[in-house]
Amino acid sequence: MKISVPVISNRLGRQVFSAKVTVETSGPRFPAELWFAIDSKEPVFVAGLADAFLVGLIAVAMKLGENIHVEGRVSSRLAYGLGAFQTTLNTWWPESFRLVEISYEQLDERCSEERPKGVACSFSGGLDSFHTLIELLPSRLSNKAFNITHAMMINGFDQVVDLEHRGLAKRMLDTYQPVLADAGVELLMTETNLKAFRRSVLSRKEVINSYACSLAASAHSLGGLIGRFAIAGQGSVAWNELDPIGSHPALDHHLGSDQLQIIHAGIGRNRSEKLEMLVEEPMVRKTLRVCFLEPQFDPATGSVINCGACEKCVRTLVGLMILGKEYRFPTFSRRYPTAQYQRPDILAQVQDKYLK
Repeated sequence: MKISVPVISNRLGRQVFSAKVTVETSGPRFPAELWFAIDSKEPVFVAGLADAFLVGLIAVAMKLGENIHVEGRVSSRLAYGLGAFQTTLNTWWPESFRLVEISYEQLDERCSEERPKGVACSFSGGLDSFHTLIELLPSRLSNKAFNITHAMMINGFDQVVDLEHRGLAKRMLDTYQPVLADAGVELLMTETNLKAFRRSVLSRKEVINSYACSLAASAHSLGGLIGRFAIAGQGSVAWNELDPIGSHPALDHHLGSDQLQIIHAGIGRNRSEKLEMLVEEPMVRKTLRVCFLEPQFDPATGSVINCGACEKCVRTLVGLMILGKEYRFPTFSRRYPTAQYQRPDILAQVQDKYLK
């Protein structure tokens, strides 16, 4: 696999950061280039810096068993960290992710440069992203260097997009921007076609087992803006809740660089404890969206809503029922009758760890 020098351009009024990608393996149908895009009048991309592209494609190359050659500049710290990242992924899932060699035309010691001031997390309107955002607000965190300034919706993380069709993603942005602005956080939308590369070769399980790559790559792409990026922890640090998964305290920080610190946030609480913490937060009650389906909106009010029947909706609703708070969340206006959530066939779709 070869990753060319990334370039910055303007397409359809958006800043676009792109690099040509070539592979030796026949069969996978990849786009000719990997790109990241954003609406912003201020420059947010760093010309020639290939960190985002390498992080985004590392799991794909490991699956193909192809060595990587990077023509753009790469952080020396990231280059070192990717060795440990590969070893961890290969140890956990050797059948899926093989060790590959990475060669660089230019490694940069960027530690002398000033780190960008922005602190961000990914944001979907869900429980984990709300928990991470609130934990990093100045009202809760006294360490000002880690106070959150930005949240990122990643259009292309869960679905493949192109630059001309934004549809529901734009509507989601319009829904949550004023909500987060009231908390002093700027919500951005980045767009990428990274999923097209990943889904060409990775199974659904392999996508899940390497999903931190997509999140970290999107953060790396905003190298002129973001200096710290928080990925939401999937459980507490209890020994029985640290099962291998694509975002993990032993994994995420290896995807950082000299200029971007990756933080694995929220590992003090499991999902049930996060829900209990957030039930009294007004912005969470008003706009919580956990649904696996594509975004849905109430036809009368235009507000975001959940389907109430998918696995994530069921697990969240059961938790809210246990807390006696389900009727305080208008985004769950669509749901089964309450008694149905006690049925074994409904509960069976939820993993036991989410019902503790």
